[in-house]
Amino acid sequence: MNNNTAALELVCETANSLFPELNMRPNELSHPTEAFLTKVLICYLRSFGFRVEPPYNIESEAKDTSREKRVFLSKLCRQVERIIQISFPGKTFTYIDIIDPTVKKTSSTLDVLFNYRCFYKMYKKEILCPIADKLKERQDLSAAIAAKRSELELNKQKAEQTKIDIVNHQANIDKMTVELPKVMAELNEQSKILQQKEMESALQEEQLAEINGQVKQFEQLLVRDTEVELVESQTAQILARIESSKQEMEKQEELFKERRLEIEANQQLIDELEKAMNILPPDMLNEYKENLKLKERMEKKHASIESKHQSVSNSNEKQKQQLAECEKKLKTLKSQIEKDAQEQKQSIAELETFITQQEDCIVELQQSKAQLQEQIEAQQCDAEQIKIVVSSLIDH
Repeated sequence: MNNNTAALELVCETANSLFPELNMRPNELSHPTEAFLTKVLICYLRSFGFRVEPPYNIESEAKDTSREKRVFLSKLCRQVERIIQISFPGKTFTYIDIIDPTVKKTSSTLDVLFNYRCFYKMYKKEILCPIADKLKERQDLSAAIAAKRSELELNKQKAEQTKIDIVNHQANIDKMTVELPKVMAELNEQSKILQQKEMESALQEEQLAEINGQVKQFEQLLVRDTEVELVESQTAQILARIESSKQEMEKQEELFKERRLEIEANQQLIDELEKAMNILPPDMLNEYKENLKLKERMEKKHASIESKHQSVSNSNEKQKQQLAECEKKLKTLKSQIEKDAQEQKQSIAELETFITQQEDCIVELQQSKAQLQEQIEAQQCDAEQIKIVVSSLIDH
C-alpha cells in the first residue's frame, strides 16, 4: 500500500514539474475520472505542439453522449497510444481507459508518458536536430527534384514547341520560297512603275518650270497700270493743247473777219478814189498813192494773215486727226490691254490650276514612292527575319 502511494506521489511530482498548471494531487490520481484524465492528456499533447481542442466542456459534470465527444476521445486515445508504443510497442490505450479509468492503468500510462516527456526534453536537441536537418535536407531535395521535374517538363514542352515551330517555319520557308519569285517579279514591276513615276515626276517638274517661265514672260509682257496712266495723262495733255488751239483759231478767225471788213472798206475807198482821180488835185493824188501803198501793205498783211489762218486751220485739222487717231488708238489700246489682261488672268488661273494639279500629282507620286519604299523595306525585313530564323534553327 505504501509502495502504491509512493508511486502515485512520484507520478504527481513528475507531472507538476513538467506541467505546473495541472497542479496534480495524489487523491486525483488515486480516484481518476474521465474529466481529469482528459484534461491531463490534452495538456500533455499540447506540450508536443499538437492542436487539441475539445468540442465540449471538459469540466462539466453532466454526462455528454454526443458523437463529437466520442470522436474526439477516440482520436485522443490513438495519439496517446502511438506515443506509448514508442517506448512499449505492445502496450495499448483504449477508449474504455478514458471513459472508465482505473488507478493502475491510469498511473502506469501517465508514468510512461511523463518518462517519455522527460526523455524527450533531455535528448531533444541531440535527436531532433539531426532529424530536423535530415528533414530539411529531404525537403530541399524534394523541392530540387520538383524543380528539376518542372524544368524537365518545361524543356520537354519547349522541345515539342520547338519541333512544332521548326515544322511551321519550314512550311513558311517552303511557302515563301514558292512565293519569292512572285514577290520578286512584283517587286521588279513595282520598281519599274516607281521609275516610270519618277520620270513622270521629273517631266512634270520640267513642265512646271517651263510654265513658271511662261508666267514670268506674261508678267513682263503685261502692260502695267502705271503705263496706262501715263498714256491717259499724255492724252489729256493733247486734248488740252487741242482745246487751246481751238480757242486760238477762233480768235484768229475773228481777227480775220475784222481785217477782211477793213480790206473791203479800203477797196470801196480805192474804187471811189479811182473815180475821183481825174478831178483830184496833186495833193490829193499823193494822198491817194499813200493810201494805195497802205492798201498793198494791208493786202500783203491780209495774205499773210490768211496764210497764217490757213496754216492754223491745217494745224487744227491735223491736231483733230491726231486727236481722233489718239482716241482710237487709246480705245484700241485699252480694249487690247483689257483683253490681254483678261486672257493673261485666265491663262494664269489655268496655269495655277495646272500647277496645283501637277503639285497634287507630285505629292501622290511621292506618297506612292514612299509606300513602295516601305513595302520593299518590309519585304527585306521579312527576308532578314526568315534568314535569322533559319540560321537559328540550323544552329539548334
